[in-house]
Amino acid sequence: MSKEQLNILLLLQKLDNEIAEEKTVLSRLPEQVEEKERQIADLEKKEQLEKDVLKELQLKIKRREIDAKAINDKIEKHKSELYSGKTSDIKELKQLQKVIELLQVDCDEVEEDLLLLMEEEDSFKLKVSAIEEELTKLQGQLAEIQKQVALEENKVKKFIREKEAEREDIADKINDKVLMDRYLVLWNDKKGEAIVEIEGSICTGCNLSLPSDIIYHLQKDDRLLTCPNCNRILLWKEITKDSIS
Repeated sequence: MSKEQLNILLLLQKLDNEIAEEKTVLSRLPEQVEEKERQIADLEKKEQLEKDVLKELQLKIKRREIDAKAINDKIEKHKSELYSGKTSDIKELKQLQKVIELLQVDCDEVEEDLLLLMEEEDSFKLKVSAIEEELTKLQGQLAEIQKQVALEENKVKKFIREKEAEREDIADKINDKVLMDRYLVLWNDKKGEAIVEIEGSICTGCNLSLPSDIIYHLQKDDRLLTCPNCNRILLWKEITKDSIS
């Protein structure tokens, strides 16, 4: 196994890890947009709930206004009867006066209810207005985030394209298909660390001691050596990479 091939493989691994890292960054970029969209969706639900309560309040106000008008109409009708002069019977006049007084009590109660309902309506209008202002603010933030994410996506995609082209050139220099296949399997299995550089007696992949004969052959021989514990491909760190073109 050519040590030059292993050095090329090490460079390929570096590129693969850079590409993988940028792809992870790319996959997470939409999270910023999604988080802001969730905030907006939650606030829109809250806004709808407040509007529903406000609508119900306004219906109650409308009904109480109708009640107040009906009572006032009755009061005006009885007052008209009371002061029309058509009735001179004291008893009947007193009954009319009593009816008017009772109706006035009812009217006062309805008007008091109306006042409380209107105060509550004003409170909910303020809540809805505050939510609408916050929504406008969040939507502005969302637009800015979408703009920034789009710019970052373009930047990352460009970087990935460039690195993938560079990777293709490097991969073409590896003429051992078995080595490449083994690397690809290990790269996936070992989370981007298929080949490791060794400068002592410890495997830098699994941090366990390597047998002395493996250390010897790493320093002296052109052969494919792997860690007996983690199966990673081993490369002696002192090998220069000047021969890679």
